[in-house]
Amino acid sequence: MNLLIGDLSCYGQCLRSWAPFIALIVSISIVLISISLILSNPRMKLKLFIFSQTSGILSIALVYYLMECSEMLSLYIYSSYLFASTFIIFATLRYYDRILIRKLGAKPAVSILNWTQEFVSNLTSAKLYYLDSAIPRAFASGRSIFISIGLLEMLDDDELKAVLAHEAWHIKYNSAMPFMKQLALMAFSSSADPELECMADRFAAEVSGSEALLSARNKIDRVFI
Repeated sequence: MNLLIGDLSCYGQCLRSWAPFIALIVSISIVLISISLILSNPRMKLKLFIFSQTSGILSIALVYYLMECSEMLSLYIYSSYLFASTFIIFATLRYYDRILIRKLGAKPAVSILNWTQEFVSNLTSAKLYYLDSAIPRAFASGRSIFISIGLLEMLDDDELKAVLAHEAWHIKYNSAMPFMKQLALMAFSSSADPELECMADRFAAEVSGSEALLSARNKIDRVFI
């Protein structure tokens, strides 16, 4: 408590003329991060997050430059939070699929259907995993594709190839996508982009045939209607 009181005293002595400007930067940072929590558009979320973090870094740099006190506990705490949160967000893209593998208890699909991994490998460099879930679902993240036991039981081989081709396209698209767009789509939103889904369907139809794709979609849709 004494350290925090000392911090406030030091702020008052060192930042007299600069206090309104620094307060404005900090306020902008807080407002931007608050708005980003409300927005549903993942790209806008990411942009506001970046602007917020940049404002915070600017305010810290300015305060460090102006401060004459050697020990500033509150400043150290805020600096640690700012840099740690930035690192966590940008590290999410690289390791998100590994996090999902542990969280969902996913296992290599080759152990139950040996042809599936080879099929996926011919389309893109990704690992295929299965989930112990009766709900028919499939999704891609990072360099991994996930399918559920429920989906495997529901579809025949041709239909499954269509689904895997669809998810393989997402892997290929993500690897070619600019880093910031990947982060916006993967780290801030799990909702599907209709345009991307249509492009993935076209690719799946080319690989496995439109009949197999349509049949797979009809079976899955009937479960959720």
